[in-house]
Amino acid sequence: MKKALLFVLLLLTTTAFIGLIVDPGGNISTAAAGDQRAQLMWGVIDCTVIIVCFFHGRQLMRVASRQPWILAFVGWATLSLAWSDNPQLTFRRVVGLICTTAMGFFLGMRLSMEALLRLLEWVLAFIIVTSFVAAVFFPSFGAVCRVDIAGWCGVFNHKNELGSKMAIASIIFTCLLWEYPQNRLKYLILLFSGVVLLALSQSMTSIIITVVTLSVGLYLRSRLRTAQKVAVYAIALLVGLTATVFLEGRMDAVFASVGRDSGLTGRVPLWRYSFQAVLERPFLGSGWDAFWTSDGGDRIRNLVRWPAPHAHNGFLELSLNIGLIGMFIFLIGNFECFRRAVRYSNDTSQPCRLWPLLFYSYLFLYNFTEAIPADLHTLTFILYCALSVSVTEATRYEVIELEQEDEYVPSGIAPDSGMIQESV
Repeated sequence: MKKALLFVLLLLTTTAFIGLIVDPGGNISTAAAGDQRAQLMWGVIDCTVIIVCFFHGRQLMRVASRQPWILAFVGWATLSLAWSDNPQLTFRRVVGLICTTAMGFFLGMRLSMEALLRLLEWVLAFIIVTSFVAAVFFPSFGAVCRVDIAGWCGVFNHKNELGSKMAIASIIFTCLLWEYPQNRLKYLILLFSGVVLLALSQSMTSIIITVVTLSVGLYLRSRLRTAQKVAVYAIALLVGLTATVFLEGRMDAVFASVGRDSGLTGRVPLWRYSFQAVLERPFLGSGWDAFWTSDGGDRIRNLVRWPAPHAHNGFLELSLNIGLIGMFIFLIGNFECFRRAVRYSNDTSQPCRLWPLLFYSYLFLYNFTEAIPADLHTLTFILYCALSVSVTEATRYEVIELEQEDEYVPSGIAPDSGMIQESV
């Protein structure tokens, strides 16, 4: 029963099949925010999370206390109620942010890294199979072929959603392939299927960032000597300089070859106007998730002449809503997560230890062209919190074990911790 509940919970956080629950018209964020059925569903889940956290309150508080920057980020978003342009919406979204963060902390506290990966494996494998079925047998639902949008969306409302989930799937299945070579065939099939769906989604952001992230993973996995690393850096620099010289004055042709324009499908003017809006209220912003329902959001939509639901840049989006202060708090938290993940990945005998580092790398790069919501129970932010907890507690245990290596520890006595990890 526990496995089934966790499976359903994580499946829902991917936004798969959301079109069967909410109105598929419009953007998924706005649809989920205004749809009563979605609010009821997440309201029940949030209440369940609150009850579960209440019964594990002491352990959860210990674990959360070791995540100061995530707590600071959530706290600053909550404080923005004081100056929000839309206090009612901000309050509702802040409650969602708190519950999503608690959900991530709880999963990181109760599930080992291996158990979490196994659970994600089942969820993403299910999405892969159903996406192929939807696109082949129900093309009006699973394959988008409009003048303005081309590509498969699978069991999602938009091709970018499919692309982002298949990017995460590709990273996970690559790490599992490295970790469990005895199951090579299974993970090769899953990895190949995920890559095919990623390509069919035609989500260029996800495709490019996945290639970069997996290249970093291969580099770290290769265990190069110092001289070989210097050679790789030199080759990468040479290729970068050559590409820069070649692409100068040819960007329009390059974008046209992949079905895009040099304005990145309207993102460049959107970023320009969003940056100007940030400068109008640089420190505090408009309140958590309040900007795009304000007059400032309407003004930008009129200027770009398309219904932009967000800034299509995570850093600009945070600056618009909670100011540069909130954005810098988030960046510091990202740096801390990245630093811990680098330390955690040092044990090259366990390839799955690369998974948090690759995930944080992917998330950071993805925020340059997309704004991932943190308060709509998204899998991405849940993993952000869960992996931070798992990595922190794992490295903490390793430090304690090293300190007590030469000390006598009576049988049955363990170091104090809030971590109670289980396997699924």
